[in-house]
Amino acid sequence: MTSRSGAASDITTGELAKVSRTKVFFGHQSVGMNVLSGLTDVYAARGMTAPPIEQDGTQFGEYDGFVDHSFIGANEKPLLKIQDFDTKMRSGVGAQVNVAMMKFCYVDVTSSADVGALFAAYLLTVGALQRDFPEVTFVHVTVPLMTEQGVLSKVKSRLTGRSGHGPADNAARERLNALIRRKYAEVHLFDLAAVESTTSDGSRAAGTHQGQQYYRLYEGYASDSGHLNREGARIAATTWLKAVAQASPK
Repeated sequence: MTSRSGAASDITTGELAKVSRTKVFFGHQSVGMNVLSGLTDVYAARGMTAPPIEQDGTQFGEYDGFVDHSFIGANEKPLLKIQDFDTKMRSGVGAQVNVAMMKFCYVDVTSSADVGALFAAYLLTVGALQRDFPEVTFVHVTVPLMTEQGVLSKVKSRLTGRSGHGPADNAARERLNALIRRKYAEVHLFDLAAVESTTSDGSRAAGTHQGQQYYRLYEGYASDSGHLNREGARIAATTWLKAVAQASPK
């Protein structure tokens, strides 16, 4: 399992060099862009240049390593994200990369989500991809979290009819994340939720809902209720890079 703290000192130049030689596909939505935005900061802190990063890349033939990323599916439709990840892997991406991963968004998993059914669909699809692309290492990603909503967020939720900010929603994300950790912690895991909820002093931003402990996005890493600021992005990027280095065959 990868480190959760994400401090700059947690990653070595050797690990960064290894990632630069690795061909990576990352399917995601907006928090994924937060993570990718932090890569250049992590490399620059070590006096290194980050590998090329391109959305839906097609011009990677000359590079030893790269990060090809794509906005998969649509937010609030997690099953569509799974299907789109599968389609992209089978449409040529799987034959070109060493490491692949997909990430749900916080809006995909709220208190109304059928966590068990969603996890079963992920297991089925990724299991088939692992069978059909044995040369690709799949890294599994926990669901990102949200801060706890305040008065203004509650008003916005009533006006828009959309929520996702409350304890019940983060508790649902924790239920799915617990399943992901239990299945993949000893394989290849990018524990984004752990990164987002671990404060600078190592404690966890946590709460309890109906007897269940859950975690929330630490406000010190947040640019809004669900996205990362530059510090949060750098910390998440560090842990993402370590997960890729661990999964890389090179």
